[in-house]
Amino acid sequence: MSARTEILAALQRVGYDKIGAESLLGRADKEPRETPPDPDFRETLAGGHALIVEYGDCEMHGSCQCGKRLGVTTPDASLDTFVSGWERHCMTEVTP
Repeated sequence: MSARTEILAALQRVGYDKIGAESLLGRADKEPRETPPDPDFRETLAGGHALIVEYGDCEMHGSCQCGKRLGVTTPDASLDTFVSGWERHCMTEVTP
């Protein structure tokens, strides 16, 4: 059993329905890893907006640490596919 499955089960035991438990866990996944986030370095793990590339079944998924989806590409493509969207997100959407 994965840690995520155990957390969802624990939330349901204390009264969350399945949708509420998944929503709460999803929100927690999107939160920055450092409290409080470092606004001077928002493009890092500490700042909460690092570029994340995940490998799927014959595809790569790009997203920001905050949860913003940046697209899908094939493993033989350049990771630069995600960079321009991520830079635009960091420089325009999350700038204070």
